[in-house]
Formats: sequence, C-alpha cells, structure tokens
Amino acid sequence: AEGRMAPDPSTEMAAGSSDGADPEVPPARTESAGEEATASAGEGEEPGSVPTEPAAAVTAEGAEAEAQPASEAEPVPAARGPTGLLPKAASPALAQSGYMATPTGRVSGLLPKAMAAMPPQQLIASGTQAGLLPKASAPGPPAEGVDEPRSSSSTAGGGSSEKQGKRMVTLRDVMSGEFATYAKRWAPTSGDSKPSFESGVVEAIYTSLRQGGFEQSQIMALEFNSYLERYLLPFFDAEKATTAHLMSIALLINEKMRDGNISAWDSLAARKGMFAPYFERMLELWKSGELPLREKSYFLQFLINCFQSLEQDFVRDCCLKLTGLQSWFHLNQLHRDRLLATNKKLPAFWKKVQKKYAEPKTIAARHERNFMAELLDEFLASAEEFGERPTLETEELTFLERAVELLIDLIDQLPTRRFFRPLLADKHFVVRCRGSKVAQQPEARLFNQLLGILRYYENFEIDDTTGAPLTRREVTDLHYERLQTLQRVTFQDFPDNQHLRQLALANVASLDTREAMLERFSPLPLEVLKVLCAKVCYLDVSKDPTLATMERAVREKQEEAERLEAEKEQQAPESARPKKKRKKKVKTEEEQRFKELLMEILVTRLERPSLQQDDIERMPLYPTEELVWDPNLVPEENYSGDYSLALPKLNLQFLTIHDYLLRNFNLFRLESTYEIRGDLQDQIPRMKPQLDADGVTEFAGKARMALPLLALEVMQVRRPKVGEVVPAEVRAEVRWSLTGVLPHVRAEWDQLREHDVIFLIRISAPSEPYEGKVGDLPVSEFPVKFGVTALRGAEITELLDDEGNNISDPNPAERKTPVGDTRVARVLLDPAQYHMDLESMADGKKEVYNTLNLIVRRKPKENNFKAILDTIRSLMGSEDTVVPDWLHDLFLGYGDPGAAQYWKLPTSLDTIDFRDTFLDQDHILESFPEADDIDIPEDLQRPFRLHFERVGQAEPGKRPEERVVASAYTLPNMGPYPECKPRENSVRFTPMQVEAIRSGVNPGLTMVVGPPGTGKTDTAVQVVNLLFHNFPDQKIVLVAHSNQALNDLFEKIVALDIPERYLLRLGRGIEELDAIKDFSKWGRVNHMLQRRIELLAKVERLADKFGLLGHDAAYTCENAQHFFLHHVQYRWEEFQKMLAIAGKDGANLDKVLARKKQAGEPAAKRRRRDAAAAEAAEAAEAARASGQDAGGEEVRARTADPPKDEDISAEMELLRKGQRTVVALLFPFTEFFDDAPQPLFTSTSYEADLEVAEGCYRYLSNVFREIEECRAFELLRNGHDRGNYLITTHARIIAMTCTHAALTRSNLVKLAFKYDNLIMEESAQILEVETFIPMLLQQSERGVSRLKRVMLIGDHHQLPPVVKNRAFQKYGHLDQSLYARFVRLRTPTTDLNLQGRARSEIAELYQWRYRDLGNLSNVLTNERYKRANAGLSYEYQFVDVQDFDGKGETQPTPHFFQNLAEAEYCVALFMYMRLLGYPAAKISILSTYNGQKALIRDVVRQRCAWNPLFGEPAKITTVDRFQGQQNDFIIVSLVRTNHVGHIRDVRRLVVTMSRARLGLYIFGRFALYENCFELTPVFSRFAKRPRQLSLEMDEEMGTQRTAASGPRNPTLVNDIHHMWEVLQDKMKAQFQAAAGQVAGGPGAS
Repeated sequence: AEGRMAPDPSTEMAAGSSDGADPEVPPARTESAGEEATASAGEGEEPGSVPTEPAAAVTAEGAEAEAQPASEAEPVPAARGPTGLLPKAASPALAQSGYMATPTGRVSGLLPKAMAAMPPQQLIASGTQAGLLPKASAPGPPAEGVDEPRSSSSTAGGGSSEKQGKRMVTLRDVMSGEFATYAKRWAPTSGDSKPSFESGVVEAIYTSLRQGGFEQSQIMALEFNSYLERYLLPFFDAEKATTAHLMSIALLINEKMRDGNISAWDSLAARKGMFAPYFERMLELWKSGELPLREKSYFLQFLINCFQSLEQDFVRDCCLKLTGLQSWFHLNQLHRDRLLATNKKLPAFWKKVQKKYAEPKTIAARHERNFMAELLDEFLASAEEFGERPTLETEELTFLERAVELLIDLIDQLPTRRFFRPLLADKHFVVRCRGSKVAQQPEARLFNQLLGILRYYENFEIDDTTGAPLTRREVTDLHYERLQTLQRVTFQDFPDNQHLRQLALANVASLDTREAMLERFSPLPLEVLKVLCAKVCYLDVSKDPTLATMERAVREKQEEAERLEAEKEQQAPESARPKKKRKKKVKTEEEQRFKELLMEILVTRLERPSLQQDDIERMPLYPTEELVWDPNLVPEENYSGDYSLALPKLNLQFLTIHDYLLRNFNLFRLESTYEIRGDLQDQIPRMKPQLDADGVTEFAGKARMALPLLALEVMQVRRPKVGEVVPAEVRAEVRWSLTGVLPHVRAEWDQLREHDVIFLIRISAPSEPYEGKVGDLPVSEFPVKFGVTALRGAEITELLDDEGNNISDPNPAERKTPVGDTRVARVLLDPAQYHMDLESMADGKKEVYNTLNLIVRRKPKENNFKAILDTIRSLMGSEDTVVPDWLHDLFLGYGDPGAAQYWKLPTSLDTIDFRDTFLDQDHILESFPEADDIDIPEDLQRPFRLHFERVGQAEPGKRPEERVVASAYTLPNMGPYPECKPRENSVRFTPMQVEAIRSGVNPGLTMVVGPPGTGKTDTAVQVVNLLFHNFPDQKIVLVAHSNQALNDLFEKIVALDIPERYLLRLGRGIEELDAIKDFSKWGRVNHMLQRRIELLAKVERLADKFGLLGHDAAYTCENAQHFFLHHVQYRWEEFQKMLAIAGKDGANLDKVLARKKQAGEPAAKRRRRDAAAAEAAEAAEAARASGQDAGGEEVRARTADPPKDEDISAEMELLRKGQRTVVALLFPFTEFFDDAPQPLFTSTSYEADLEVAEGCYRYLSNVFREIEECRAFELLRNGHDRGNYLITTHARIIAMTCTHAALTRSNLVKLAFKYDNLIMEESAQILEVETFIPMLLQQSERGVSRLKRVMLIGDHHQLPPVVKNRAFQKYGHLDQSLYARFVRLRTPTTDLNLQGRARSEIAELYQWRYRDLGNLSNVLTNERYKRANAGLSYEYQFVDVQDFDGKGETQPTPHFFQNLAEAEYCVALFMYMRLLGYPAAKISILSTYNGQKALIRDVVRQRCAWNPLFGEPAKITTVDRFQGQQNDFIIVSLVRTNHVGHIRDVRRLVVTMSRARLGLYIFGRFALYENCFELTPVFSRFAKRPRQLSLEMDEEMGTQRTAASGPRNPTLVNDIHHMWEVLQDKMKAQFQAAAGQVAGGPGAS
C-alpha cells in the first residue's frame, strides 16, 4: 500500500503534492532549480482556484476516472509493472518489437493502418485514456509508486455562504447574452465609422444591472465587451452625464481593479482631462443622497480604488485634495490650535487655506473642505441607525465594511494620513463604532476585525507631519503628555470634585491602566464626562451630529422617564407620597450607554499604549490548529473581490520600514498557513486514522510525507531573557520509525537537514471514519472529521540514527550513512507556543506534547516559511534595519522617484574603466548617442577607460549633457601560458545596455527593464565584471528567484576574466543542477584545498629547478611564502640589478655573465678564486707604491677579468647577432617555464622580452598570492570554520536565491558578513519582502548602510511572484514585487530596446508592450532567421479549433481545464514536424492550464512517445513555468472555449508570445479572444492570417524558401480529422520511401 505514495519516475510528480495539486506546481517561494521557481500564482489554473491537480485529473501514470477520497484507495496489484499498464514481463518484449502496448492488451503497430485504428476519441476529455483503462476498471487504484490524487478542499465552498465566488462570464454571455445586442453598437468595424451615442442605452443597461442585483457576470460581460473603452468614456459629458453613466464607469473600473490582471486606468490615462470633472460629479452624486445603499458601497469601492492608484497623476490630483489641510475646518478648535502650534510651517499654510476655503466659492472647493468630514459623520450615523434595526442586512454590513476599508487606506499612507488622521481622531471613529449595537452582532466579526486594523494604524508610531518613526521613548512621552493634560484639566476645572482631585494628584503608574481609569471615571456624571471629552479628547458632543442626536435622545428618554415617574407619584395615594419632595434623577438605559461610550473614548485615548512590536515578539511563528482551519483568518482561494477582508495591503507607500515589514509579516504568515493547510489536508486522510479495539487511535494507511510518532520528550527549557516571560529556548527529541517504508521514501526522510520544519499533530480518531471526499468538506469541518485536536511545529537541529550518528551534517563529505530504522530528531520547539501551552495546562486544559501522535514533513523547497518569518520579525526589532539614505524615501514611496539615479548622487563616477565592454572605437561612438561630444584618439585598442565631463548647467530635474573622453591602456602580461591571457567580452552591447552597465557600476539604484531576448543576463554579468576589477576591496551579492537563473549567471561570469576561486553559491539548489564545477560552500572549500595541493606542487617543482629539492619549500603555505621571499623574490631583484648593469644593448653583459657564473660556482672554488684575486690586488698596490713597473704586465694580467669561457662567448655571440636579448640571457626562471609554449622569449626587442619576463614573474607572484589565500584553509581545521571564512573573507561574488537570503540572514549577520553591491535578477518575480531582505544581510555601521549599489533587473510586463491564495493576491497585493512598485512610482528605468531571440515577425506579437523595442541585426541577417520553417506556411499562426465531438473545454473536477481537440491537434503538429526532420529537442508544447498539460502528456505517451520516430517534445509544461526559458518552436494550447480565462492577463500573454525563436503556433477558439480589448494588439495580427493550419506539403527540411516570400503552395487543414489524414499520408510516404531504399540495397539510389 505504501507504493501508492511513491512517484513513478516518469511522471515528474512531486512528493506530497498539495491538494489535488498538479504535481509540478511549485511553491510560492522556492529554492528550486530551473523552471520550477518561475511559476506564477495559480499557474495553469483559473484565478480563484487552487493551483493544483484535482483528484479526478487522471493521467497516464495510472489515474482514476473519478475522484476518490484517499481513504477509499485499495492496494495496488503486485502484478502491475512500473508503468501501471502491463505486467513487467511483457514490457521488454514489446519494447524490443517496436510496438506500443495498451492496458487493454491491444498492440498497435507502427504502420499508418494501425495508427488509423487509434482515433482521437480514445482519449476522453477528463484526462482518462479510454485506451489505457477499461471503463469498468476506471475507479481502480493508481499505479504503483504514484501518489493518490485527492480532491481539493479549496474547491469546496467555505467561509461565508453569502460571499462565495460568482459565476464566470462565458463566450455565450458575450456573444448572445442580454447585452450582446447593445454591444454591437460599439463593436469595432472595419471602416472608420464611429458608433453613435444614445443615453437610453446606458440607462437600459444600468437598469438591467440594478434589477439583476449587479450580478458580477453581467458586469464582466460588459467589461469584456469594452463597454468602458468604446462607449462610456468616448461619449462622456460631465454636464449631461446621468447617474447611470457615472455609476457605470465606476462599476467597470471596479471590475478591472477586482480582476487585478487588467489595467484599469489605461483608457482614462488617454483622457486625463476627463477624470477631474467626472470625479467631481461622483462626489456630487454621493452628496445628493440619491444612491441606494448597495450603490453607495460600489461608490466607496471606487474611492478605495482611486486612493490605491495614486501613481496616476490625474487620480492623485483629485484624491489628495479631499484629504488636504482644508479638511481641518472640521477639527475641534483646541485640537487644531495645538497641531498648528507644534509645527512651525503649518500656520502660514493654514492662513492661505482660510482665505480660499473659509467660504468656498465653487462646488469643488466645497467638496475639498467638507467631503471627508461629512463622510465620517454619515458613516457614524449609519452605524447607529443600522444598530437600531431588528436585523442587519448584508448590504448594510457591506457598506460599513467598505467604509472602514476606505478609512484604513487613507491612514496607512502618509500623503492622505497627514491631515486626515487628526479628523479621524477627533471623531473617535473606532471607539464609537465598537460601541455601536452593530458591532455587538455576530455577523459583524469582519467589521470588528477591520476596526482593529483601523485602530492600529490610527495609533501607529509615526509623526504625521514629518513622517519620522517614533521611538519607544517618544511614544511614552506622548502618553505622559496626554495624561498630564487630563490631570491639568481636572485640577483647573473641577477643584471641588473629590474623585477628580485624587486623579489630578495620582502618579502615572496608578492611573494609565484600563481598570484604574474605569474605576475613576464611573462615578462621574455625564456633564463632567462631556467636559473631559471636549478638553482632553477634543470631542465636543454638542458639535458632533451623531453624538448630539444621541444626547437629545438621552434627554428625551430622561424627561419621559421623569414624567412617567411623576405621573406614577400623582396616581399613588396621598399617604404613600413622600413628605418632602426631592427631585430624583432617573437613570435610563440610553444614558448609561452614552456614559459608557464617553468613558470608553477617554480610556482608549489615555490608557497605556501597547506596541505592536511587543505583540509580534510574543506571537508563535508556527501555525496551530485554530489558525490553520479558521476560514475567517485564512481565507479560501475562491475570493471574488466583492467584499472586504481583514488583511493588510501592500500598496505604493508605507508609513515606515516597520510598517512595511509588519504588513509583509502578516500576509506572508497567512499565505504560508494556507499552503501548510493544503499539505496537511493531503497527508492526514492518507494515514486513515481510526480507533482500534481498545479505543486508541491507530493509522491504517500510509503517506509519503507522514509517519506515526513514537515519542516526543522535552529535553531542555532555558530561562527567559531579562525582561521577558517566554523561555529563551525549548529543546526536544522526536522519535519515529522507518520500518516498512520504501527505500526512496526512507531516503527522503533521511534527507531532513538542520533548519527543516516538521509538524507534530495529535489526532483523536472519530468513532466513525469520514468516507466522503475531502474536497467536499468546508475548511472548518476538516479537523472535526479527521480528529485533529492539536498542531505544533518544530525546527530540526540534528537527525540521529539508531547508533546516535548525526546523519544531517550540512557537509556531504562528513555525513554518515544511516544505521537502523529508528530516527531521532533533535528539535527546537516554539518558545512562545510552549509558554502558552503551559499556561493553558495551568488553566486545566489537556497537556499537548505528550499526546502528539503524527509527524508530517513538507518538501524542503516550500518549507522555508519559519526562517523567513523569523527574519522579518527580527528585522522589525533590529537597529540594523537600515536601507541606504539615497534609497530610503523611494523605498517607502515618497520623494523624487529618480533621486537614487547615479547622475543625481554626489558619488557619481567621472572616470570608469570599462575594460573590454567596448569592442572597438566605433562601438564607443555608437554607445553614447546623446553625448554632447565624444573624443577618441586614433588607433585606440581596448581595453578602454572613459572620462565623463559635464557640459554647461542642466535644467532642474534634467540630466546634464556630457562630453566623453576615451583613452586606452594595455593590460599587463600575466604569464606565458594560454590560460593566463584574459578572457574578453565578445558581446557588442547596445547603447541602452551600455547605459545600464554604466549605471550599475556607479553608486545608486539601477532599474533595468529586460524584455525577452534583450540580453539582460549579459548586461548583469558585465556589471559584475567591471565591479570586480574596478573595486577589488568590495563584495558583490547576486540574488535571483530561481537557481536556474543563478546558474546562467555563473556560466557567463566564469567565461569572463574573473577567477573562479572568488565565486560562491549558497543554498541547496546547487545540488539539483548539472553543473560541472561545484560552486557551493563545501564545493569551494574542497576546491581551495585541492588548489592548495596543486599550487604547492608548483612550488616543489620550482624548488627543484633551483636545486633546492628537499628543503621542504612546499610543506606548508607558510613555508612556501618563506621560499618566495628568500629565493623567488631575491632572484627577481638580482635579475633587475643585472639588467641595469648589463644595459639594454648588453655592453656590460660579459661582466654580468661572469658574475652570474661565479655566483653559481661551488663555494670552495669561489673562495680560492677570491683569495687569488685579493693577493694579486695587493701585489699591484705594492708595485704602484714603490713606483716600479717591473712585473706590471704580469700584475695586470693577474688582476684583469677572468677569460671568457665558451658559454659566455656563445651567449655574447647570440646577443651580437640579435638572436637573443639581455633579458632572455639573464632571466632566472627559464627552466621553470620550460612547459610553456616555446620559445619563451621572442628576442624581437628588449622591451618585448622584458614584458614577457615581467609576465612570468607576475605569474609566480599570483601563484604565491593564491597560496597565501589558501593558508587560512590550511590553518582552519574543520569544514564549518573554513566555510565561514570563505563567506566572510575569501569570496567576492556570492550568489543565492531570495529565499536562501532570508534563511541565512541571521547567520551572515553573526559572522559580520559585509558586502557593498547587490544585483538582483528576475526581480519582478520576487516578493516585496524577499527583495528587501537581501539588502539587509549585514549590520549597519553606526546606523548607516554600507550598501553602495542596488541593481534590479527584471520585466514587470511578464508574470509576477507566485501567490497561491487569491485573497492574499488580489486583496492584499502580496504578489506585488518591489520592482513593480518602483515602476509604478515612476522610478526611471533603463529599458533594453533590442531583442535578438525571435524572428522579427514573432517579436511583433509582444513588441507593442515595450518602449521602442526593436531587433538586433542577427535576427534580420542570420540565415536561420531569414529562412522559412520547412513544411509550414507561416512563422506564426493562430489555429482556430472547434468543438470535438460536441465538446470544447471540460472540467473533470473544478478548475482543472482540459480541451481534447486542442491536445490532439498540438500533438499532431508535433508529429508532423518530427516527420519533416525537426529535432524533438527544438520543440516545446505549452498550455495555459495544468489540466491540459496533463492531457497533452497523456496524448503524447499514447501517440508518439513510444515511437523513436517521434519521441517526446523537449518540454510539455505550462506557460507560467516556462517563463525565463525559450525554444526554437513553440506550440501553445489556450484550452478555454467558454471564458477567456487568465490569458487575458497581458503579462501572461507576453510570456506566451515571447517563448519562440523561429516558430509559434497557437491553438484555441479565436472567436473567444478576438473581441477582448486587452488582447487586441496580438489578435489583430493573428487575424491577418488564415485561421486554419497552413502547411507546405511538398517541402522538406533545408528548404530555400524565405520567410519574407510567404506561402508557396499552402494546404489548409480543416480540423483534427483532416490533420490526422495529412499525418497518415506523410507517414505512409516515408515508410514507402524507406522500404524502397531497403529493397534497393546499398546501391539503390
């Protein structure tokens, strides 16, 4: 039975794939290799669905026709083979015979006749192959080794039944729905005629929408028909527009924003002048009171969308006026005076505002002054009004929720918060809403959660005017100031009040708690509370409309109660009446509620503030059972966008770095919890928990990712740190057994490593096991049905085997082989959670840890959430959370978007050594087209150095003109070996690439937009190259989303002139890549140790050449350094002295040679010769002293130079003839370099040979410099220390994925890691916070970031980061990347504008999306791009595919879309191309949905995978996953026939169109896409070509037809049946030709 959990190797199914998931769907944050890291949210799934393969999606790997719950699976028959199709014995024979076996026992041959007997109908649209399993056996078990598919719980309903996703609009709605007739009025026509406008049409459509309850499918149909772009906006007249026209525009903008994949403002951006009058009319419409409550909610949603789009200048201009200083006319006078007094600049502005707005003269000015205040009053009045009603309607609750959402959006970004927050604080909105009757109703849970977020942002620790974050001390000071105000007011205004006198003299500690305040305020009368509210909380009850109404109601109730009391006394007998009348105040319920409200306002303002950071520190990081299965906290993915959520939003701007981190922390935590829930709901049912005879829970099933837990023992609980109550650390040991587990599953359990997270679960099996489908269960019922009562997380520190050996050592070389079946994991429990559990035990709850009975693991690549959350939390409380000053304001979304550009910073470099960037002088001239002048001396050769001089004075904000002065230099000779020659760049960079390179080398922020095929990786690599050589003391950190991207970077970096010893890769991904060289930490350590051995061998050889063998010169690195100093460097210095003596022409060479020879004589002989010379010298001196010349000749003979021997004579002769130079004759290391290319010296000139000699010495110096670098690895004795030294000191280029950066940050900070430059590839695919963390991998230096350069490279026009949950994606904008946000903020970018990947014709399909994207010359002149695709009439084509057997798209299970006709058609085209001779490796088949991907794989296996004539395409995958990759020929299936689906996201469309180099063939339903406004630029081009596949049947590979010549003899394929006939004819002709050749023998022609 365990075999069902193991994947079949041929399926590529990932272990423990989450809920019904397509097994290849990657996690949101992966550290995976290649394509798995590039997927987008819900890749291949309809937005709103789980990006996973459902249970009923059966593939050829042994799938089921109908989805079964995991608990019903049966054991796999032992007779089935690895493929699940035939017994093992049959497979090899069939393979040898060249036949394909089908599960039913049929054998299909290779001949066309047999192929014809296998019609497409055998593959049914559910993904089950009728030819693979008989119908009766379809519900049988999956193949051995295949995970049981399961239903997705996420596809079931859940959460609020009133807030489910709406029906998607279909093609029928568009083409023949109720609005189809109207749509024809504005549909585009071939002529130039424009539609005529009729206001009645707008009214009729709006009336229909209103009657239908504004059904989302109706609005979607209108939006799809371009109602906004082609009718509402072109004919909008602000003066004449009706309510229907105004609200219709708002509804359609809301719909575009709700979808999230469609640009809502593009159509308005073309008519910017129209928005201001439209916005004013909308405000008037609200003020008029004409709108019903539901339409008011839509109006609020429109306002929310506007305030979330402040990057649009025309939107910003209108919106910010509503929250300006003019709204302070509605502030309490005391409050306003205090605010004006605390800011020196505000009084002057306030005077100007008073002049303009004291008496507004225009409607617009009146709105700017009053709108927000009146809006708040209306909200508060509505809350009171709704609370008095007997029932709370959904529309009323939605209205209030939208209102609070709008207020949150206004105060969570500084431009709107600055002046609006005082107004909100004046109203005490949160307290009053929470005190309303509405908030007490159970339906108002979301309303209360939203109020909690609003209160948090209202009290956020920030100075509203300056935007500076407040420290703890400043927050405390403000708290004390408010309390002092209270005491001052009570002392001055109520000196005789006993209660208040004590309050005025009390110390803060006894006063600022809620309990103490309530105790002191409760006895106070209502009038006193009103005074305190007015003077302390700036709330004047009499001037607030809602509170004034409440006060009148209190008085009326009091008067009525007093009247009734008086009447009661009058009616009483006279004897019962009191003798002395005393007016007694009657207390009413209304008065008590009003008093409680005022007291709550006072307490909320004055109580001790609770800092969010403290709450975060006490929060457990691992999700518990309450959080995981609470649909209100972790929404389901079917969020439709038509209601608010209590989630933070990632928008353009953030208040502080802390605010930024906190929003990301909350969203990331919930997204991780959602993914964990999916995995747990996959594994727990597989274990089949049940009760045994004794009523004890046992597990009858098995799961790949789960095992029964044998024991858990808490080993150590460390004392809390000073000032904390949570334990510092909790260690435990967890024990499980691997007995009976399959080998590959056992290996996966044994691969658990340090920092991996496991989940420990307590399951108390229900008395009756759940027998239904897991997908049918609402989320909240899952733990009940399966008995989940506790869930805890733990982080592994060590994994031990039976003998106690550590089998989880991070160094593979030191990892032990596991022994036995029992495993013990030493783990760290969550201290905060452990503390909470102990407190719960003290309250009488059941102990948790001793009752846990199940352990679940997750795939390591998607189980990094804990480390990332821990990193974010540590950053929130760290003083090192500092970004560079030049980036800080832009990061938060404020200031000049271009302030971080290099030419605006004072650190801009005037001179840059571009080395080999430019190929020649012309290249320099081409690269600076905007330069004022370029000065290049004649005959310069690279490498080049450029100097930039500013010319004149530039206008403010504009880049100054420059003059470029070029110079060149010669690189020094680094040695005589071929590998010593520097590797040079061969890419002719375009001007925009050069600008990106220059910007990347300069300090500051560089944003590079890299459209497909524009060489962004080459650009990044050249920046790395220049930084490496120009700044040798700086480190570079490379970060990418996927390991494949890092691999591509490294391949190109190594190809340049950068020594590989300085490169390092961190993370696990290197293990998954087929890299020849291991750049991991351990690989580099081993490389350095091996390199040490190689270098010391060279030293040994050098010593041998010197005759010093046996002197232990190469024993250690230190010995080698001594050897270098005393022997190598000494000889070099002597060589230089001898050159100076000999002279360039060798005039004194004989003396030098004699001296050199003497230096080489034996010591005894040299002493005798020196003694004889000394004796002769003395004799000569004596002769001169006596004046005698006798024997003079003899003396001169004895004192003259020794005679030249034959060697010296020969060398002198070579020198005279010019065959040798002095350098060659005297060089001391000639023998060592005898293995270099000879001759070592060319002897052409003294200078040339001297350069060679210096190069040889540089080579030796580098050898010893490398040895010195290896010395640390020699001294450090263990791999851990060597690895740390490698990271902190040795490596200069360090690469990691964004996920690993979060995982390893704490370790890097502890190691005092330092770096100066950050380059991020694929930055548009990386989550906001995962882009931010790599900027903080080091400690700040006295509060200043060391980071000098940040280079972000990406393409925001392609797919964004992966977020699986639609609520977090669409509502919280968690899929927003920092790169995309900077683009939205209008940060200047360098747009690479020449592509060299695709044919120019194919590039036209996506060039429209980019700024001036053109083509490189290679795609215009290269023969492979000019030649047509053999056998195909066009280089790209859209093939219209109609229903097959009456079916188009199908869904075997929800959101698992398939289309059999398209699958067959795509595979048939692939087979046709293979018959023509196209290599299978050059063809990839893509789909936009996972279901279709599975079906295409089935079709390929059935049709052609078994046949070597065809084989399989290079890839069959989804478009999302193929991002970042390309192939020569791409075949795409769009799948959908009812609704456009998520291909409407232009980013996905761009990815789809840009994957092909030479041929792109797309299959789909053309009528569905042709009218889609967003797709028009692409489909208008497709429409110019036939919609039937056009083939050139008479062509073969190697055709000379050019692409420009067009079709020659086209054959149009009508449908899939026709295609199969064409394919069979082609096959038959090839078989006949092959048979003819065989029959003719070798001599046949």
